[in-house]
Amino acid sequence: MHLSHWTNLSVAATAMVQFAQASPAGGVEPAAVAKRIVVEYVTGKPVRMNGLGTASYEPSEKEAPFFKRLAKEEVATGGLAGDYDIAKKDKAYVGWFGVVREIKEDKERDQTVLLVEHKYFDGLTDIHILAVSFNGSGDFQAVVPGVGHKLKPLALVKVYGQVSGPAGESLPRVQAEFVRHWDWGTFTFLMAAGTQRGSEKWRKANRVKLDDIYEPYPGDAYYEERLGKR
Repeated sequence: MHLSHWTNLSVAATAMVQFAQASPAGGVEPAAVAKRIVVEYVTGKPVRMNGLGTASYEPSEKEAPFFKRLAKEEVATGGLAGDYDIAKKDKAYVGWFGVVREIKEDKERDQTVLLVEHKYFDGLTDIHILAVSFNGSGDFQAVVPGVGHKLKPLALVKVYGQVSGPAGESLPRVQAEFVRHWDWGTFTFLMAAGTQRGSEKWRKANRVKLDDIYEPYPGDAYYEERLGKR
């Protein structure tokens, strides 16, 4: 079953940002060869169905080229799929789900740095809405080229790119090549599966029992009770 069949969501906007690399001579590369970063925004409320079910995750059309680059062991990233530790993924090409906790724009470097709370994903999701684990492997940074992206705090993202680090006490860092962004109402937490390695600071914002973490048709209050207020 294709993702387009079960989400009933619309991709409201795609932001494509070009940025220039410094050439060996210190100049700027032509726009034609400049790198691009695509941020794809998923919006809309899931349509209520007579029953609930599960399906394998399939990427969107724009996401597919990046998804295909994932090694077999990077398609499912923890939870019911087995142990997954983001601290052991240096140099790996990954596609990580997580909740955006901080957004910092660096106009001088023309980049946006996200602090993301990783969420496990076993490769299966609800038919009508994206569903990930409430547990995760810890925080990571995502470096997104460009500024002015319409990324929202406490939204869910999937970040594709190569990991650098961690080195010493630093967090794993992903040089983002593609980011998919789910706003409130377009994702849910299925259960608290997998070994929780995430920040206690973020977990303290949760006000519901882990057995009650799931809701098939979540509203704003659902996220506020589990993630905190924006």
